[in-house]
Amino acid sequence: MADQAGWNDRKRVLTTDGRRLAYIDSGEGEMPLFLLHGYTDSSRSWSLIEPYLAGHRLVMPDLPGHGLSTAMPLPTLEAFADDIVRLADVLGIERFAVIGHSMGAMTAFVLAARHGARVTALASLCGSLQPGLLAETTLGAEIHALVDPIDSQSPFLREWHRCAQPVDADFMAWIAREAATMPAAVWQALYAMIEATDLRRAGERIDAPVLLLAGNDDALFDEPHRAALRTAFPQAATEILAGHSHNPHWEAPALVAAALARFLAAQPL
Repeated sequence: MADQAGWNDRKRVLTTDGRRLAYIDSGEGEMPLFLLHGYTDSSRSWSLIEPYLAGHRLVMPDLPGHGLSTAMPLPTLEAFADDIVRLADVLGIERFAVIGHSMGAMTAFVLAARHGARVTALASLCGSLQPGLLAETTLGAEIHALVDPIDSQSPFLREWHRCAQPVDADFMAWIAREAATMPAAVWQALYAMIEATDLRRAGERIDAPVLLLAGNDDALFDEPHRAALRTAFPQAATEILAGHSHNPHWEAPALVAAALARFLAAQPL
């Protein structure tokens, strides 16, 4: 089990426009993996699965506005993707595989479409190409209604982080505290960015091998979202985890790591 308090010891770089970008860089391996977390999470999202990905160099940034990274005034997935490439440049990494969860998967799609020569393989964990349907949910309305300060133990955050399987309580408490630390205006700006996203033609611009991995009990990005991904990436490998939700890497890190390892082992270096 990762030391959740120790996870706060993140490295930092400055972007060209003076923002702080925090990240964890751990492990060693021939092909680095960039792990991109979901909306309102941070690099901490990968702390439970990190031990199961031994043998790889893992670069886990806090995406802008999350964790210890400065928010963008006008966030876009394109700018997120460009930040990842700049971080790779700072670290001297030319080519890498990318694994993204939820919003991180959307960022990974944009990254592979925008900087295809850098990306060797792409794994989408509970991703979506067009998340606009979230606007029709109760959660969407509650995000619009958020005001500061956000209560880390509120019913809203408990529902936001709800999982289908038990997850370590200490980890979940840290995840909730970090999400509550994000100002409501940042929640809402990032939510607007996600809701405006339409990546349905992304597959036409992505040459890297793709893995589509999801939980079949994902209440946020359900079967219509998964079907759209299969249509966009007809050659992709697909794994559906029965009884798991939108956060299978929290619920079953060993199982998800094994699926990622199978996919990555099949790719040329």
